[in-house]
Amino acid sequence: MKSMTGYARVEGLIDNRRCVIEIKTVNHRYRDINLRLPKSFGPLEIPMRNAVAASIHRGRVDLTVQIENGGEENIRVGLNVPLAREYYGLLSRLRDDLCLPDDISLSHMLALKDLVVLERVEDPFEDWDSLRLLLESALTALDSMRNTEGAVLRKDLQEKVESLSRLRDEIQALASNLPALYRERLLKRFYALDAPFEIDESRLLTEAFLFAERADIAEEVVRIGSHLHQCETLFEEQTPIGRKLDFIVQEIHREFNTIGSKSDDTHISQAVIEAKSNVEKMREQVQNVE
Repeated sequence: MKSMTGYARVEGLIDNRRCVIEIKTVNHRYRDINLRLPKSFGPLEIPMRNAVAASIHRGRVDLTVQIENGGEENIRVGLNVPLAREYYGLLSRLRDDLCLPDDISLSHMLALKDLVVLERVEDPFEDWDSLRLLLESALTALDSMRNTEGAVLRKDLQEKVESLSRLRDEIQALASNLPALYRERLLKRFYALDAPFEIDESRLLTEAFLFAERADIAEEVVRIGSHLHQCETLFEEQTPIGRKLDFIVQEIHREFNTIGSKSDDTHISQAVIEAKSNVEKMREQVQNVE
């Protein structure tokens, strides 16, 4: 089991330049990968995204890559000749319109913006092998943290499942005595009336039977047991289980809710309230499971 929450930061050298990769992950219903790369690494976005997707199956991912500028060997100086012609034409027209005596010199032209262009000469795919190794190192560190957090989540969820299993058994035991308790309740009410006639035993049994039918929670108890067993099975899987757990926890909550609506027994109601509280806590934890 892995948590969707994690953080990793690694540093290394790419073409003798210091490179830093930082990854942050938080819980999210789906997988949402957001990359912030240097402009020169733009062509590498797809292979980087694929590498992240192979390691992270669910959650929001914010990945940032920072790299130092290269040396002079990676810089090329160029001239924007078309822009220079535009500038020269505008300056010539201005000179003629205003009858200015000065000629347009090279120093005038070089003072204008964007005529001299600095371009970085590099092929980002030449750096991909080095960047990939650094990215894999960051993802490994992130995975280690997510595994550690996942172990904590698993322990807590297992405790919740054990608690719900005990409450289920308690409710089942209480429910088995409900028809007899209801019969005794009816008898006490009848004798309290001090009626001048004897109670009809067959009618009493009919009422107790009808009550037992209305309050029967055997199916809900069985389904809760099945859902709890599914949770324990999922805990052992090596693949992402967050969505499955989320669905099963919703089903467990629905079954306990049905039991609460069927039964008017105080002890069962208290057990249901405690169970629903545990299910709600379990649901909150499941939101962090990949």
